[in-house]
Amino acid sequence: MDSLTQIVLGAAMGELVAGRKIGYKAALWGAFAGTIPDLDVLFGLFVDPVDYLHIHRGFTHSIFFSVIAAPVLAWIAVRFHKRESATYRDWFWLFYLALLTHPLLDWFTGYGTQLLFPFTDYAFELNTIFIIDPLYTLPFLGCLIAALRLPKEHPRRKKWALAGVGISSSYLLLTVLLKLAAIPQFEAELERQNISYERMMTIPGPFNSFLWRALVETEDGFYQGHYSLFDDRSKKIEFQYLPRNAYLIEPVKDTRALDRLLWFSKGYYHANIVDGNLYLNDLRFGSYNSWAGDMYSFIFAFRIFEDDNGEVLFEQEQMPVDFRWSDFGVLLSRTLGQTAKEGDSDRMSSVDDMGFPESFRVISSPH
Repeated sequence: MDSLTQIVLGAAMGELVAGRKIGYKAALWGAFAGTIPDLDVLFGLFVDPVDYLHIHRGFTHSIFFSVIAAPVLAWIAVRFHKRESATYRDWFWLFYLALLTHPLLDWFTGYGTQLLFPFTDYAFELNTIFIIDPLYTLPFLGCLIAALRLPKEHPRRKKWALAGVGISSSYLLLTVLLKLAAIPQFEAELERQNISYERMMTIPGPFNSFLWRALVETEDGFYQGHYSLFDDRSKKIEFQYLPRNAYLIEPVKDTRALDRLLWFSKGYYHANIVDGNLYLNDLRFGSYNSWAGDMYSFIFAFRIFEDDNGEVLFEQEQMPVDFRWSDFGVLLSRTLGQTAKEGDSDRMSSVDDMGFPESFRVISSPH
């Protein structure tokens, strides 16, 4: 999840554990601990992108990291706050819960979290909530602010903190139920359109868990379609097809860079050539304005190249996209069940500009 959400979650853990003893300091330490796992981004300053892709959401996001880090942080905090009534045990549980809840929350997103590192580097993902979801964060933040405005001995202070955790956790559970409600709709539509597939991933839309995108893998490529829980179920789900183009990555087969990208994308990729450069696009993250029909402005696009020493490397690049504030209105309308109008996607870059042959652009299932 985004940094603000993790700060709020960590602060809430601190408040619940030690707020009555040390007041706002508990929330501050909890907020600090809640950001520590994401400090692994600093490794990007010292390692190449190939290694960094494996490091991010790796060890610091393992459930075992909190077991190692919490005792050390508790020892430091005790020495900083010798006059406070909080015990070492209090500090340990404050840091342990703030550190542990961070990767557990990330687990519900779609990036992938190496929860069991170092025993496995598999990146677990539930994909039930977008990385930024105001419906999760804002009520939680409001309850936390209400709690911290009260004196530390006030009986309603802990109740407000508990309310924030309860409301946010309930919404998180709701996102799971919403996903389970969307999956059968995609399955039924794929069967109705006679589309056979090997596996399917469902991904929540931006800023909410009511609009869903299905990423459907076939032998040679992927279908993508959107469904809102507010949609008329009698309406057909339109699927767009995108070929995998596996032949394009054959020249870099068995290289460290490609192996890392395939591990990261879990095989949900599309390869293409843009201006003579080879790109591998992670389809799990979709594209900007995909709900309006743009499936080509990839959010996670990696340019694969050889350096001066002949080593195959990659770097993440942003594909061209014409973003407008009015897109939020289109997103809201689509989430509420209104089908995107033809004019809604006029902001999209042309297929030729994005390096896609016209034959690659299939608006609906050919079956």
